[in-house]
Amino acid sequence: MAIGGAQLPLNVLFIDSYDSFSYNVVRLVEQQTFSDCGEVQVTIIHNDTFAHASELNSYLKYFDCVVIGPGPGNPVNGSADVGLLATLFDDKTASVPILGICLGFQAMCLSQASQIAELDTIKHGQVCRVYLSGDSALFHGYPSFFKSTRYHSLHAYEAPNLIPLAYTKDENGQLLMAVQVKNLPWYGVQYHPESHCSELGGLLINNFLKLALEYNKLTGRDKAKREDYNPEVYEKLGRVIDKTPVYRKLVPSTEEIYIKEYNVAHTPNLTLKICDEMNQPKLVMASSSGDEHRGQWSIICLPNGNSDVFTHYSSLKRTTIHKWRDSNLSWHHLQHLLKGTEQSAYVLQEDKDQFWNTVGDFMKHKLIGNYADLPFLGGLVGTLGYEMGDIVPNNPSDYPDAKLVYIENSILINHIKGKMYAVSLSQDFPPTILKILDSPKLLDNSPIKWPMNLPETCFDIITPNDHSYSSAFDACQEHMHRGDSYEMCLTRQTCIRPDVPIQPWRIFQTLVQRNPAPFSSFFEFSDLIDLRKDQTLCLLSTSPERFLQWNRDTCELRPIKGTVKKGPTMCRERAIEILKTPKEFGENLMILDLIRNDLYELLPRVQVQEFMAVEEYQTVYQLVSVVKGEGLANSPYSGLDVLKHSLPAGSMTGAPKKITVQLLHDIERSRRGIYSGVTGYWSVNDNADWSVNIRCLYSYDGGLQWYCGAGGAITVLSTREGELEELKTKLESALQVFT
Repeated sequence: MAIGGAQLPLNVLFIDSYDSFSYNVVRLVEQQTFSDCGEVQVTIIHNDTFAHASELNSYLKYFDCVVIGPGPGNPVNGSADVGLLATLFDDKTASVPILGICLGFQAMCLSQASQIAELDTIKHGQVCRVYLSGDSALFHGYPSFFKSTRYHSLHAYEAPNLIPLAYTKDENGQLLMAVQVKNLPWYGVQYHPESHCSELGGLLINNFLKLALEYNKLTGRDKAKREDYNPEVYEKLGRVIDKTPVYRKLVPSTEEIYIKEYNVAHTPNLTLKICDEMNQPKLVMASSSGDEHRGQWSIICLPNGNSDVFTHYSSLKRTTIHKWRDSNLSWHHLQHLLKGTEQSAYVLQEDKDQFWNTVGDFMKHKLIGNYADLPFLGGLVGTLGYEMGDIVPNNPSDYPDAKLVYIENSILINHIKGKMYAVSLSQDFPPTILKILDSPKLLDNSPIKWPMNLPETCFDIITPNDHSYSSAFDACQEHMHRGDSYEMCLTRQTCIRPDVPIQPWRIFQTLVQRNPAPFSSFFEFSDLIDLRKDQTLCLLSTSPERFLQWNRDTCELRPIKGTVKKGPTMCRERAIEILKTPKEFGENLMILDLIRNDLYELLPRVQVQEFMAVEEYQTVYQLVSVVKGEGLANSPYSGLDVLKHSLPAGSMTGAPKKITVQLLHDIERSRRGIYSGVTGYWSVNDNADWSVNIRCLYSYDGGLQWYCGAGGAITVLSTREGELEELKTKLESALQVFT
């Protein structure tokens, strides 16, 4: 397709129904190439961008075709569930080639008098055989059957105006998997061609786009597009969904910083030995189980009077900014400013979306372009709670949802190579700490001499009762059977109240020995001069799960879904059998596809580097996948955009993420707080590493009472008893220190 000697793009309108797999479809479309037209360009709108399809009609002549993505809801419920899809298939749309996927397929079939009904046995994240029926150009080049992933609670029946193109057979009988509407260029598939486990998805999209081009030539739609071609139309519609980066990238500077290198013992215990020798405040991210890919480094951060502290309260729509233990600022004064209306340099009135801009604008001037081989040189360190996710509703609370501290002095330890580094951005590494690091006793490989048990005291452990969990479990199942969600990560929190408060560091000592993990953290935020213990935010974590790691060009996520408790009768081989069952497979695949979607929304290249590997930890076996995104360096987006965009972690929500988060908010009826959030760092050399806040203890009052969360992914294959057992297994990993 050419105009004035230049080829026009093949323009596709994609209608997104707020699904967590939409951008997997978008990238699949964009990856197609054709010799007789320019690149494939996709313009994305939501299904509620227009109240009625008639408002969209004037734009359709500018597009070669429409692709309707998957999504939650039931088209039978009309626009309340599916927005403009309820009115899309009218006479004015008839000349536009359309491909409907899952929800789009169902809405198309319903418009042709098909019945939409709930499956007897629902299929979420299950890979099935799809068989072709007849000969259709949509499946040109296909074998007679192929494998593809299904995510659907509902199905469509055959109807006189529908030409069946493919079907599958299972416990539900024979089910329609693909159709064409008679005498129209409208096609639909019930399965998900974009899933990681679907075969020939790209070929399906390529075939459809070819059909659209051929149809447009036959009907003159291509000529009309050339005559009315207007790039501003695509730009206008493309702005409907805000894609503005958190901050504008600057060219990083090159600076000389202080680094002193040591040869040390190859043991994770070294980090903990150093911390024991220190009396200064410290924020610790320690690997307590060395592993080349997920526990190679430990970092000890040393806040001082130059350290900026950013604390955000999403419920109050306030951010406080001050120096670490600023001598001019008391806790009481800050609380007065935080809850008042007077202007102050210490308090910004901003929502959580603006908080990200504040953090990005602060860091963009501090980024440097050298020393990329070290994971951390200094930068922002801290924790971001679950409620920092854009799509998470706010709950009234005076507790902070985010706390980040800018660090200039730090200690890095590479446990695999036996190297240690003292690093200072300000060239003033504390001499007292250097004296500790120079001590010969740090070179030995002796075991750490910490007690395995806490001091004798009584703990009041308040756990949620089984009945309340059962009710929540039933509510999740009801939503999934209706088609509102594919998977829901239902969580519960336990409160622990010691009769006599125990120092957080003392609890951490026992926790990392009882449950060593690659992402252990000790954060005691004593950042104000008069801060009492009962006003101090603390986090003690032995998390096994990396959420997000990035550098200047790439990022990696390692979602964990599927947990089996270790024991005398549970060997690795048996755990693999359990973790590769359809239930566990479906859980992991859904989150894998969700993460691919989140990365594809910002980055052009995403690949699955590891698919459902079984990893062994101190108390459990877990099913892990690794997803990598590439192209940050040449993108307007940064790692901070990926972090903001991906929160909350998909492994802690389910899919589709947006509606599932809202449903869980109504079911759980409480804030998750620090639990289900993330903890980590963003270094000035633009390296970052964040872990998910699971297997953790946190306190808003310095340890007068601790909270411990646990949860698990509920799917239609879940049993109430099985999920309760998994939840208790996860709780035991952290609660064992109190028993």
